[in-house]
Amino acid sequence: MASIFSKARKESPMSGTTVTPYRDSWEQIHEELRLLDMRIRLQFYRQRSDYQDDSNQLRGLIISDAEVEALLAGKREEESGLDHLEAEVLEWEPVLRARTKITLENGGFLHLEHLSLAFNLNAFERNCLLLCLAVEWDRKYERIFAYLQDDVTCKHPTVDLALKLLTRTMAEKMAARNSFTMDSALVKYLLQFQDEVQSAGPRLTRPLRLQRRFMDYFFQPLTIDPDIAPWAEFFNPFQALEPILFGQEVQEELCIWWERYLEETGPDRPLFVIQGPPGSGKSLQIRHLCANYQYPLIIVDLSRMPRQVDEFSRGMQYVLRECLLTGSLAGFRGLESIMPESFPANQGSEHQISDERREVFIRTVEELPGPLFILVEEMAVKLDLPNYSTLGITLDIPGESLRQQIWETFSGDYRFAEEIDWGQMASKFRFTAGQIRNALNEARATTSSREANPPITLDSLHQACFGQGRHALSGTAARIKPVYTWEQLILPPETIGLLQNACNQMKYRYRVYGDWGFDKRLAYGKGLSMLFSGLPGTGKTMAAQVIAAELNLELFRIDLAQVVSKYIGETEKNLRRIFNEAQSSNAILFFDEADALFGKRSEVKDSHDRYANIEIAYLLQKVEEYEGISILATNLSKNMDEAFVRRITYIVEFPFPDAEYRKKIWKSMFPLQTPMHKDVDFDFLARRFEIAGGSIKNIAVASAFLAAQENDIVRMKYILRATKYEFKKTGRVLLKEDLGEYYNEI
Repeated sequence: MASIFSKARKESPMSGTTVTPYRDSWEQIHEELRLLDMRIRLQFYRQRSDYQDDSNQLRGLIISDAEVEALLAGKREEESGLDHLEAEVLEWEPVLRARTKITLENGGFLHLEHLSLAFNLNAFERNCLLLCLAVEWDRKYERIFAYLQDDVTCKHPTVDLALKLLTRTMAEKMAARNSFTMDSALVKYLLQFQDEVQSAGPRLTRPLRLQRRFMDYFFQPLTIDPDIAPWAEFFNPFQALEPILFGQEVQEELCIWWERYLEETGPDRPLFVIQGPPGSGKSLQIRHLCANYQYPLIIVDLSRMPRQVDEFSRGMQYVLRECLLTGSLAGFRGLESIMPESFPANQGSEHQISDERREVFIRTVEELPGPLFILVEEMAVKLDLPNYSTLGITLDIPGESLRQQIWETFSGDYRFAEEIDWGQMASKFRFTAGQIRNALNEARATTSSREANPPITLDSLHQACFGQGRHALSGTAARIKPVYTWEQLILPPETIGLLQNACNQMKYRYRVYGDWGFDKRLAYGKGLSMLFSGLPGTGKTMAAQVIAAELNLELFRIDLAQVVSKYIGETEKNLRRIFNEAQSSNAILFFDEADALFGKRSEVKDSHDRYANIEIAYLLQKVEEYEGISILATNLSKNMDEAFVRRITYIVEFPFPDAEYRKKIWKSMFPLQTPMHKDVDFDFLARRFEIAGGSIKNIAVASAFLAAQENDIVRMKYILRATKYEFKKTGRVLLKEDLGEYYNEI
């Protein structure tokens, strides 16, 4: 009878034809599986039994010789000798290697060869990979492997079967065993083999299964592993990128370093540490760099990775595997989550966990291929990476003139319901280019319209800008929504004039600092600091709200109880966090009743006095550095430190109102829609009761509720009753002569 390999010999590539490259990976895999079939036939005949096949009654429980022959060749034939079968295998192997070589030389891409090169696999390990792939490719191999292993339940190849099929001599077999140690690339990255649960029993019986990620890779090579997708992002170098409109010089510097790395033969790889606030273009810069050299990129957010050290370690291993698999470079952000110094000493467990996570991170990145990218916002990078040469680049928030240019450039893609002064927008919001783009997109998305590109109003744009701020001030500050206008602010003309001048300084700072060049003359002190001095209720908080409404800025009242700490250094840390969080949107910081925090520096008598003075000095520094508005409200300005007062841009005195201003305040406190009786005598109220606007407001509100509960309109009697309650709160007593003709009303 003819040999079962006659068909294979007839189609052998050694028939005299020229060796041609593979069309694609699938043709190579098809040819490799034909070679695998030859090896299986060889092993089949080696272990074939001498007894006759009598398995009909056990069909489904065992796999017969006849069934295996049918799977391999479609019919049963006599074997033609083991030597001849080995010759068939040896005939095919060099031809497939030659086709592979010429394919790669012609610029072709082959999945198997990429995996072999990426994970540094030897020939045996490469063939093990193909052996595992066969089960996923064609289900016939499940039954064949079960037969060869004499176990109908063992449908995947084992270590033992791999050694039998893929090695010829005892020396090859002993060397191949090293490919199944726990630190080998085959076990570490490619096989579902490293779980200790599967380690029970002899190693030879362990089934070899290809990790699911590698099957996905064969069909979708430029996608990210689902295991790391929650905290990592994959960037294809061939996808369209948003152009770098600003900061092209940074890209040029990155390219210079990259070219230097490609030209030099030293061991050091470049570590690009790019620092900058959100939206400053850190990831855009490295994406352009990688795309320029046609490298995929994976950016990992360490702060979103698993907290537990063992899970974090597994996640980092997946990142390394993904970079090797896809040929990607790696970038990392959220570095503070693995830095022990980011956590106070009293958080001992977090400190230790971060330290262990950092060690895992360092070990893993040392194994990564090519350059490495670290993206940080503020903190300095403290990593022991001796095999890297570091290039540090800082992306600052653009200056006002450049911010105005960015607003004007980006605004061309949008429609607006009204004319917008982009210079003022640039002056108000210290945004990066990314934040400006996000604000415009959010404003358009929140505009109620069925149009494809609806017109954006100034109010919706401001609200979108407020949303870009990274405010984490809820613990130390309360946001105040402005409700007052200039008309409701009853103050002397000179006081109103000072407040309006302050507003104009913020409105037109872009012109003075930008267009007129004053920005180059001032290293700091370009913000606006104001001291509001006056007794309680004289309008300091109301004035702060009016300024916030006029400038369309957020207003935060600072809770001093949450700022001042008895622990050394904590007050400065709290102040730094407040100013940093408010910086991006130039939010107005309103320190109400600031006497306790901004008092005179005392004579140093002990360590507490020394540290208290350090806190005040630090505050002076932060006020000068802050480019927004700082408002300090105090009851007595003489309690303020002289060095501090010298640094204040505007000192505004809020005088106690006289009768004329009290009458205006009384009348302004009642809205036009409030039903008022004609017996309400504002002249009497202003003349008889020497109280500030805060008390007048309380009385007006209380009298309205008294009238409402009586189902009545606001009358003089209700106002007088409310006045009595207000006086009682402060320990004052209304006398008969104070009430005059209205004594009987209460």
